[in-house]
Amino acid sequence: MPLRSALINLAITFALLLTVVAAGMVMRARQERAVPAAKVAVAGVPGLTGPDEGGVAKPALEKFEILPSPVLVDTPANAADAVRVRHGMDEHVFVLYSVDALETSMDHPQRVAEQGRWFQASEKAIVEVGQAAAAYVVKLLKENHFNVLTRWERVPNTARYYAVIKVQQPQGPVYLADLLVRHGYARVGSLMTELPDDARDQASYLDELRRLDEKARREKAGIWARSSSIPLPSSAP
Repeated sequence: MPLRSALINLAITFALLLTVVAAGMVMRARQERAVPAAKVAVAGVPGLTGPDEGGVAKPALEKFEILPSPVLVDTPANAADAVRVRHGMDEHVFVLYSVDALETSMDHPQRVAEQGRWFQASEKAIVEVGQAAAAYVVKLLKENHFNVLTRWERVPNTARYYAVIKVQQPQGPVYLADLLVRHGYARVGSLMTELPDDARDQASYLDELRRLDEKARREKAGIWARSSSIPLPSSAP
């Protein structure tokens, strides 16, 4: 074989060897490259928030904001004092100021037990009447115009917001909190607020809620029909 042909063959062989080595290095680098982690939904705080309650918190306001054209979102998670509402393209869960409604399940047994002691009723009665209270609120908000007023004050450790809800009734707008206490579906809560566009201060409104509570007790409305005794007002939460 002439020297020139031998050199050409050697060069071709060397070039092919370099190509194979380079290809092997590229393949190895691709295999070792880290695969980016897939995004997962925010799960919320166990026992306090649901998987659909995540998102960036809205800033709290000094004054109440009236949400335009709110619509109740029909979900099994709705309770008498905590409802999911859609306004525009947004959905939020709003928790009522001023009241603590009956639990609807045994998901939080300590709360059910505490409510049972307060109302002097069985845990079964608490949950059953709590479910009736939730059904009452869902029907009420579906069949009547209502307004949601909120300062976007966030319920601690949740993606929920406190609010005041006013429901249109034949006699005019009525606070949902008032209706729940009057029907024996809730007790007067510990978190009060100044009412927007209402001449009453917190103390005056608290007195009114207590009068509604006493009326519900006397008439054995709601949970009071299944209560074995009447708790003293001084032991309220």
